[in-house]
Amino acid sequence: MTNIPFIIKIAVKPLLVLALLITLSLVGLSRAFYEIGSLREESAKTVKNENTLKSKLDILSASQVSVTTDANYAVSFLPGENPALLVLYQLRSSAVKNGLLLSNFKVGSEAKDAGGFMKVSVSFDLQGPLPQILDFVNSVKSIAPNVWIEKTELNFTGETLQATIDTTSYWSPFPTKIPPLTEPITSLDSGEKETLARVSSFSQPSFVSLTPGAPRENLNPFGE
Repeated sequence: MTNIPFIIKIAVKPLLVLALLITLSLVGLSRAFYEIGSLREESAKTVKNENTLKSKLDILSASQVSVTTDANYAVSFLPGENPALLVLYQLRSSAVKNGLLLSNFKVGSEAKDAGGFMKVSVSFDLQGPLPQILDFVNSVKSIAPNVWIEKTELNFTGETLQATIDTTSYWSPFPTKIPPLTEPITSLDSGEKETLARVSSFSQPSFVSLTPGAPRENLNPFGE
């Protein structure tokens, strides 16, 4: 009987080692299962992102021409910078088309409205017959960049009518950040499509591109 405690002590040591090994094994298995779960989750996320990117690429490839055209119309109507010069070009073109004289063109300072859009005021005088002036006013409602008539004053001088017109044009700086590549493309709703279709029918500014001439050698650098 006196040897029993010693035997127990001898037997306990291997049991403690075995228990320690089992504990370490369980911890290792738990960690391994956690890593496997994380890898599976990451793999599923990667597959999802890959499918999203493939879907976006397919949509953009299928509608590349229409998307580019629609974007050009939208940018033409609401530019990313002050459109005063384009507005002047469009107003002069419309005035000439209606046989009117446009003068005293004035551009106000830039300002920001309550909605966060930038705006600029544009005023001018218009001379000509009343029917043509009315046609001009109606045409302004459908030109790009956007022009909104704020106030009109009419003065008759004989058979000639002079109109002083105050307008406003808006623009908005382009976004500096694009959505994440993994974010799905959302299609336009019916209201947005209707607005885009209307904007695409507006009169667009057209410019004549001049081809620059080749530089010529000045044979007399001290003369003309």
